Amino acid sequence: MDRNLQQVNTILNLAKLTVSDIKKESHVLQFIPQILDSRQVKLLEVSKDILEYIDSGECLFIKGSDDAHVIICSNSKTFELKEAETSNSLLLMPSLTNGKLIEDTGSRTLKKQEVFGVYHTYYEMRLTKPKLQSLRIALAKYPYKGKNSEVTKEAVGLSFTELKSMIQASEEETINQLQEMPAVKVKGKWRLFDVSFLFGWVSYLDSILREKKLSLEEITSSDVEDWMGLYDTENVNAKCISLFMDVDESNLKWKSKAVSQLFALYLLPELRAFDSKDFFTAWQQSMPVGVMADEEHLNGVALVDYDSTPSLVKYLPEFELPEEVNERLDILFRNRAKWTLPSITPYVQPLTDNNLNVAALLTKHTRSSTINGVKYYSSKY
Repeated sequence: MDRNLQQVNTILNLAKLTVSDIKKESHVLQFIPQILDSRQVKLLEVSKDILEYIDSGECLFIKGSDDAHVIICSNSKTFELKEAETSNSLLLMPSLTNGKLIEDTGSRTLKKQEVFGVYHTYYEMRLTKPKLQSLRIALAKYPYKGKNSEVTKEAVGLSFTELKSMIQASEEETINQLQEMPAVKVKGKWRLFDVSFLFGWVSYLDSILREKKLSLEEITSSDVEDWMGLYDTENVNAKCISLFMDVDESNLKWKSKAVSQLFALYLLPELRAFDSKDFFTAWQQSMPVGVMADEEHLNGVALVDYDSTPSLVKYLPEFELPEEVNERLDILFRNRAKWTLPSITPYVQPLTDNNLNVAALLTKHTRSSTINGVKYYSSKY
């Protein structure tokens, strides 16, 4: 039924409004007969930045699976999708003139406005830190053990396009993670380095340096690339350099923590636990010249249990723990009742996001205590 100005005035009166309280143009809502099914068409609330991003021609990508929460990504950021309810009715209309754009001149008019849908829920986008453990799990199925261990000439591994479709993260975040983790592209496919290969690579270079009676600081990246050219391909050697060396112009220096953690990962897995005295001796003796073993370098890779007899070094790499915070903390506190901040940080840092840093996460999920001036974190339950 079409409304007229008299009917609109009657409604204004019931609402205790006058004609002077409204614009000259009034919109009359009419619901179309074939109203949209709210289960098929969803509403998404976006920020001004995301709206500008979409208006620029860029896309948002929705990713999810049966065993993972649905997320939505831009090219560089990852967001959680959360359904929100509203007590008001949200009306879906093809176009609606903003009240500020309606000129307050001329005579009063009515404009028909069709309503295509009525909603009481919508989706919110909340910026989140992507869970990238699945990237390592996917690439671990294709370990790279060196060019001489390849059994086929065909490319093995996962292309970046395949990774983008299966990993719940933005393209930029996935690229950054691939650069940071021990992964390499071989024949156009991404692979995860085998720990034994990396251990062999560092040890082989160290043996060359010992033979030539040189330290790493005395050579250049070109020297390393030339010497290691027989060991493996150019891009593999370049990635190994980035993983284990700091390059300052022409000067090189071992990344002590990265090298120490690699050698710990190589020594521990078979036994899972190692007499601490024997471990520290073997660990230091295996190190390249110039790298000193430091117990703090084990944080995030292994823990030292001084309560056992004899004391043990236990294999506990961060990347093998679940990404759900309570599950991860449960495993950590079953292995050690009390943790200092430096020792637990590498295990919980990957679970933080823009709204929850390490301190806030530990405050929320753990109990703290101070012993002899040192703060410890323990299970809340």
